[in-house]
Amino acid sequence: MELQLLSIVEIWKHLKWLPKFILRRIFKKERLSDLVLIDVQARHESVKVDLGEVSSYQIYFQVINMSPFDIELDRAEIDFSCAGIPLSNQYIKKTSFKAGQVGSLYIKGEIQTPKAIQIAKVYENNSSSVSLHCEFNCSLHDFTKICSNLSGVHVNFINEEWRKKTLKIS
Repeated sequence: MELQLLSIVEIWKHLKWLPKFILRRIFKKERLSDLVLIDVQARHESVKVDLGEVSSYQIYFQVINMSPFDIELDRAEIDFSCAGIPLSNQYIKKTSFKAGQVGSLYIKGEIQTPKAIQIAKVYENNSSSVSLHCEFNCSLHDFTKICSNLSGVHVNFINEEWRKKTLKIS
């Protein structure tokens, strides 16, 4: 697949001389959005939740820009359902992805104590999912990428037993 991706990107690099109004007709906002793939990274610890004294979470995403244009993530809103408990975060650091690039995105956030307690009570169910709403900039036009309910997210929990013991949760 990577060979096909590179060849498509290479072909379009040679056609960038086309006027922008033609390129805009070929690459509408929806098409650009379809050419950007975002998912939770597949290897190692892609999602980690620390339920220690200062609770936090970390999520690693993989971003694949299959479009023939460089794009820039302007901002993103992440909704993380951790064991059924909603956690939200906003990412406002601009991040660039070249045409054909496979990149990554790192999100971290704090978990308020009441939510950490609730997660410690039900973490064994581990029914977690992530949703993203991303705004991208591109030389043709800005576009939105929505990834709703990326389910089946395996969360690596740390200090969950400590939290249960300190709060005497059974």
